[in-house]
Amino acid sequence: MGEDLPALRFFAAKSRAGVPVRALMLQTAITLAFILRPSFKEILVYAGFVLNLFTFLTVLGLFVLRWRKPNLVRPYRTWGYPFTPIIFLGLSGWTLIFILRDKPIESRYGLLTLAGGLVVYLVTTRVFRSPRPAPNP
Repeated sequence: MGEDLPALRFFAAKSRAGVPVRALMLQTAITLAFILRPSFKEILVYAGFVLNLFTFLTVLGLFVLRWRKPNLVRPYRTWGYPFTPIIFLGLSGWTLIFILRDKPIESRYGLLTLAGGLVVYLVTTRVFRSPRPAPNP
């Protein structure tokens, strides 16, 4: 991400061997913070919630893309469309609601992770946006 987003270029710095050391150190610190938590079960619930949330959003994006760009070339077709993605979204959504009700703290951390990523994305795309060329008169 440091190579793609100008605001995160700090993490793109690589060693002579080509290893992004700063990014690796950040991931190590986050991982250690998770491991040092008293309950590993909380970490598994958090990770499961976040992974399920992102797969839910990815499949939901399939419908958004087909709605916004109906004429886009699609070299890959979703088997059973629209039924299989709808069934997946229903089951995945039910799981997310269950985790939200049963494990609210881990779920909130997951939602905070999503919100934090959204803020970073919005800030980096707006603040570091390339200036648009002036229109020709």
